[in-house]
Amino acid sequence: MGKPLRVLNVEDSEQDTALLTRHLKQAGYDLILDRVETANAMRAALASQEWDVILCDYSMPKFSALGAVRVVQETKLDIPLIIISGTVGEDVAVEAMRSGAHDYLMKGNLLRLGATIERELQESGNRRARRQAEESMEASELRYRRLFESAKDGILILDADSGKIVDINPYLIELLGFSKEDLAGKELWEIGAFKDIVASKFAFAELQQQGYIRYSDLPLQTRSGAVKQVEFVSNSYFADGSRVIQCNIRDNTEHQLAETVLRQTNQRLERALDELQDERQQLASMTQQLWQASKLATMGELSASIAHELNNPLATVSLRVENLLLPMTADDPQRHSLEIISQEVDRMASLVDNLLQFSRRSYRQISTVDVRQEIVNSIEFVHYHLQTHRIEVVREFAEPLFTIQADHQQLRQLFLNLLTNASDAMPSGGKLIVRAESTYLEGVEAVAIEFVDTGEGVSPDNLEKIWEPFFTTKQEGKGTGLGLAICRRIIEEHDGTIAIKSQVGTGTTVRMVFPATTNEALVNLQ
Repeated sequence: MGKPLRVLNVEDSEQDTALLTRHLKQAGYDLILDRVETANAMRAALASQEWDVILCDYSMPKFSALGAVRVVQETKLDIPLIIISGTVGEDVAVEAMRSGAHDYLMKGNLLRLGATIERELQESGNRRARRQAEESMEASELRYRRLFESAKDGILILDADSGKIVDINPYLIELLGFSKEDLAGKELWEIGAFKDIVASKFAFAELQQQGYIRYSDLPLQTRSGAVKQVEFVSNSYFADGSRVIQCNIRDNTEHQLAETVLRQTNQRLERALDELQDERQQLASMTQQLWQASKLATMGELSASIAHELNNPLATVSLRVENLLLPMTADDPQRHSLEIISQEVDRMASLVDNLLQFSRRSYRQISTVDVRQEIVNSIEFVHYHLQTHRIEVVREFAEPLFTIQADHQQLRQLFLNLLTNASDAMPSGGKLIVRAESTYLEGVEAVAIEFVDTGEGVSPDNLEKIWEPFFTTKQEGKGTGLGLAICRRIIEEHDGTIAIKSQVGTGTTVRMVFPATTNEALVNLQ
């Protein structure tokens, strides 16, 4: 079961609603979703039950995101409202957020939808917690006053409307060297010690609007001229019916220097790590592209040579054999030998054709594919290699089976990589079981493919690293470490999944799942 999520979708397009539903289910949510198109429908939905989040298109024929924001404000409900649009500009989205929306996403970036919702739900919970704390604070004024007077941090209370100091605790009076009379009733920007915090009425207006400001290493000058390094945190809340701003000031002078040095060191290390990771990713990408381009170029040259050198002779042999077979009777003792020759010629022609298909293009070309046929073609491509390494291939194909939408060349590359890995894992021979069956991927019809070998297996430590580019368990000089990384990339590009289970000394199972062709009937292997 997924995480329960109640979503009110303000949207006029059923297609867009279906798209949002798919992304949310992929993010692991168990959805309760209702779609509305007008302000009245939205008010009715908000009154009918509680909602966790509101997803709203920016512009609709009968409604708009700004109208939805106003409806939420009218109800005084604290529900995260996220704008989702394919056309709105960033400036318009920011303006909508200033009006009360909590976040916005472009329709082309819905992979962030799950993370955005989680963040907004957490922030909504934080807001509720703060409100509860404020209510609790109003109910325990006496206890708060005792804490205020005895606190070992400085506390400064401001009137949120005028910016004037209404209270200051004894610790801050002692820290700054000012008397309570020196500070009470003064506007914050009039006091020299706080000029670096609020230097003008305009800055105070920003403080009023935000309600929360934090400075981790703020220098405050005492009345005697000494500089104290403090942490300054302000929060806004209601007390006795009036909104106030509480400023908490903690003296960090003794620890500030060490923290500054540590922070600078961490920043340098983070920058160095980011640069190293960027360079590694660039190197991996460039190496993969060069390796693929080189392989395809080489295969292209080889296939052209084979086509010239073999296709014509093979055609001649095939024609001559056919001519010899025509006058022969079925019981002719020489017919069987000629039929074997004809079959082998056909197999060689098939290998040449497979090689040409493998290297013919470098761009994706999607079509409807029966994965069983592609697996058979791939096995035939390396049949001699598997035979000479004493590897028995067992095919377990379900009948019938869904087709998938895929690129023939990329599937061939995927299967050849896995066949090669299985062969390398069984240097003394063994069995390779290849399965294909119908299944489900996140509730959608799909095709599952398994490659199960009886090879040496992979240790648990290495199993966590096998997806990393350039990591290989093969002997030095035998593998590039890119095969499985390429396999995963191909599967992800086809919206599929891949998982590997392995046990040292027993073997390895690679399981892939691809979405089935939409509305495609089951087909039998011809």
